[in-house]
Amino acid sequence: VSTQSTGGSKQPSSLPPQQSVDILDIEPKEKLYFTGPFTEISKTHITLKNLTFKFVIFKIKTTEPKRYCVRPNIGMIGPQQSLSVTVILQPSDDSVLACQGLHKFLVLHSVKEEMDVTRPVTSEDWATINPALVFSNKMKCFFETAEQSVERKKNEKTEVKVETLLDATKMIGDLKTRLEDLQRQNAKLNTSLKETQKRLEIALKPSQFPDLLIYISIGILGWLFAKFVM
Repeated sequence: VSTQSTGGSKQPSSLPPQQSVDILDIEPKEKLYFTGPFTEISKTHITLKNLTFKFVIFKIKTTEPKRYCVRPNIGMIGPQQSLSVTVILQPSDDSVLACQGLHKFLVLHSVKEEMDVTRPVTSEDWATINPALVFSNKMKCFFETAEQSVERKKNEKTEVKVETLLDATKMIGDLKTRLEDLQRQNAKLNTSLKETQKRLEIALKPSQFPDLLIYISIGILGWLFAKFVM
């Protein structure tokens, strides 16, 4: 994602704080891979996704314009829409394998507040944009044989699986900790409930004092009966 940083995506420091937000998701973010044989055309793709609810215009530059063809190299992306850009490496030879990371691309993009969607974006449109409101994302080119490409993709899948497993393990650990907390809270509630029940039983237990009064009354009545009747 294009962000305010150095090295990858960046934004001029003069950008107002309220504008320092992600507006375009770019995949891949840093590396473009081209697969041989390089005596033929080699293609790769850049996916641009507009994260805003406004129109975003973009322009793609390269340090090697004679070697690459970018379609489209300038354009507009609607709100919450995505666009696939094709990057074509012109036929050459395997000497390009020695140029790892030397060829570079720059994706410039900015929110366009007012946009005529009925016509294509032109260089004139870019001339009207304040440079302080332009985001940029840098990418380097890497070249590999078909075998190297298969191996890299295999490793990437393994890395994704390992990362997913680590995330799942962390999630399970968090859930286990939460469950233990709930169990402790439940135990405290059960103890409190039992103590409350005991107090209620004591409070509601019939008093033995009225029974004693009955016995005393019967004794007095018996004494009086014996005294005055007998």
